[in-house]
Amino acid sequence: MLKTFALIGIICFADNNQWGENCFNIWEKPTIHYKSLDACDNAGKKLVIQLRRQAEENDLTITQGELWCVETTKGLKS
Repeated sequence: MLKTFALIGIICFADNNQWGENCFNIWEKPTIHYKSLDACDNAGKKLVIQLRRQAEENDLTITQGELWCVETTKGLKS
């Protein structure tokens, strides 16, 4: 099987509760299986821009975040 890649990550927002922030897992729905690591990286860059814009529009402060391209084998056969 050929390798494919999917985006997963975590994003945290400032919060006024006792913990100081709330963190959430993030992934694309439906999951997209990219045919190359470069394609996945490029999609991740676009997703970061989108998430920052949405946070700004909702007056949220992102305290930390990470995205990873993880290897999958979904959907492709050699």
